[in-house]
Amino acid sequence: MTDRSGPISVLCVDGEPDMAALVGERVARADDRITTTVATSARAGLTRLEAGDVDCVVSGFDMPGMDGIEFLEAVRATHPDLPFVLFTAGGSEAVASDAISAGATDYVRRDANDDPYATLARRVRAAVDQYRARPQTAASPDVARTVLEASPDAILVGVDGDCVFANAAAVDQFGAADADALRGRSMTALLGSADAADEHATEASVTWERRTIRALDGTAFPAEVTRRAVSWGGRDATVGIVRALAERVSDTHERVRYRTAFEQAMDAMVIADDDGTYVEANRSAVELFGLPRAELLGSHVSDFAPADYDFATEWEGFKRGGLDRGTFPLLRPDGERRAVEYAATAEIAPGEHLSVLRDVTERERLEEQLLTERDTLREIYEIIATREMGFETKIRRLLDVGREFLGVPYGFLTEIDGDTQHIVAACGDHELLQPGESCPLSEAYCRETVTRAELVTVQNAVAEGLSDDPAYERFELGCYVGSKILVNGELYGTFCFAGTEPRANAFSEAERTFVELLAQWVSYELERDQVTAELEAQNERLEEFASMVSHDLRSPLSVAQGYLELAREDGDPEQFDRVRDAHERMGRLIDDLLYLAREGEEIGETEPVPLREAVERAWATVEDGSSAALAVGDDLGTVVADPARLQQLLENLFSNAIEHGGPDVTVRVTALEGGFAVTDDGPGIPADLREEVFERGVSTVESGSGFGLHIVREIVGGHGWRVDVTDGPEGGARFEITGVDVT
Repeated sequence: MTDRSGPISVLCVDGEPDMAALVGERVARADDRITTTVATSARAGLTRLEAGDVDCVVSGFDMPGMDGIEFLEAVRATHPDLPFVLFTAGGSEAVASDAISAGATDYVRRDANDDPYATLARRVRAAVDQYRARPQTAASPDVARTVLEASPDAILVGVDGDCVFANAAAVDQFGAADADALRGRSMTALLGSADAADEHATEASVTWERRTIRALDGTAFPAEVTRRAVSWGGRDATVGIVRALAERVSDTHERVRYRTAFEQAMDAMVIADDDGTYVEANRSAVELFGLPRAELLGSHVSDFAPADYDFATEWEGFKRGGLDRGTFPLLRPDGERRAVEYAATAEIAPGEHLSVLRDVTERERLEEQLLTERDTLREIYEIIATREMGFETKIRRLLDVGREFLGVPYGFLTEIDGDTQHIVAACGDHELLQPGESCPLSEAYCRETVTRAELVTVQNAVAEGLSDDPAYERFELGCYVGSKILVNGELYGTFCFAGTEPRANAFSEAERTFVELLAQWVSYELERDQVTAELEAQNERLEEFASMVSHDLRSPLSVAQGYLELAREDGDPEQFDRVRDAHERMGRLIDDLLYLAREGEEIGETEPVPLREAVERAWATVEDGSSAALAVGDDLGTVVADPARLQQLLENLFSNAIEHGGPDVTVRVTALEGGFAVTDDGPGIPADLREEVFERGVSTVESGSGFGLHIVREIVGGHGWRVDVTDGPEGGARFEITGVDVT
């Protein structure tokens, strides 16, 4: 008799060399009784069989030249009883049926959900043990035929009431580790008592019945049990054939469905034992925990909890409660912390507890971001809606809110003046980003901001190649976001936030929009302040106009009225001349007052104006046939000015000279470095009155309006020039206009 506990030599045949080697290695590792050799084609397998010393053949199905069924038929031609197991990743029930019909001992799918190699090893061992037991039943060919034909069903052989043989299907059906786990067990315990069943005998030695069978783990399933009396090694024996009914098949299919759903679920699923050790996990769990399945299984629930998490209390409470929902801070082995929402069910099977986990880290981040944005917008609204708060205070508050929202330490508002950047307002302790600080625009990130329609962002200055940039060298800012400020369509400056360290992530769309909205508000506020200032100035001029009209016009009117009364009394024509002079003075007052009320410091479009031409036009307007003389110097050049306002300036200077110097006065216009001078040979202006004469309503002659020189200063200031009054070289008054763009 062959030693059934001896080594088992297995020939592994597969058309893919790597798969053949893998099957051989895994099967040998699964059972220390098994040794393997490998063949990479059916022909090579047949050649190896001729050498002998093969206890079992394990074959794939898809092979070049000869598939698994054809290979099986070739093997059966020379080895009709040698155990042959078809092991394939594809196929169907039809393939299995063809394999069994062709004489295969067994059929194992490679893509089974459990460990297919362990199953294969058990089937090989059972098949070889059965094959080696043949000498004991050689004298009973009918029994051998019955066992061979029934091999897809579970078959047990009992002698003296105890199981002495179990095929591979029986091992699987009863959930045993191997055939040895069934040998020695009571046939009655495995199949139930025949006497207690409703038996239907077809002949004296064969019975069948329907009854509930229990697997070794206690699982019950309905089955048909066929019993037959045989001779086993010369002793009376019973063969029991167990065929699971449709309910069992349905249960198996249901298990497959559940297993598939478990494995392919989008949510992570883990099963832990009573101690909290993971014993099963699906693919999503492997991704969530960041560990290979082999490492995840066997690890403890508490391995993934933060140090301050009271796992023992939570776990015991969960097992008592049976169902639990909530969130759990999962700490992955790589140090990443994830927020996990879970639904856990205790005791889905004895000692097994299921948890369904969903990664809600991104959802919680978005919720927190929305809350932050809401709170930030509410705070911004409260700032800009507070009427009692001044503009400068609002700017500082908004910069502070902005840097907190963006997670950067610095915020600042700049004003750009030509090629220079001035810090107007700031938050943060950067020494170069403080109010009053200035730098060349070429050494600031804002030089890019003012040239673009959209805002400018820098996530990582060094990574973006800006380490040699003058702005980085000066300020050492690792990140930056800025938007330009326009006031009435003209560039004012920039509204910016920055940090010394680079940002881990780029500025988001919400953050960019936030900066743009704040910059727009600043633009609107500056425009409003500008308009307000203009309106206040205009109102002030109107108030002065009303005051002057009510006061200054009353005097010449009274004079005119008095002379008219005298004229009526004595008829002296000289009185009418004085009335005319009074009216002329009123006319000048009205002209000057209207000019101040309508124009003020407003300067229109400037353009190059030949100064000599402007001088001659102005003199022609004021000379009015008097004997006053005009002398114009050479090389007056061309000035950039508002032509109408320049002529008004010259007319007022000329009128002032004629009023104060008399009808024979001589007026000279000469060139200066960066300007020009208007000089007369009249009595001049006393030194103590030279500043006062530019004030509204001040005149050194009774007939003067007191507004001519004031208007001169307004026009000069509107152009950005400067006016000074001194003595002329021959006496008289000299007005020097400087700061003029002369070419």
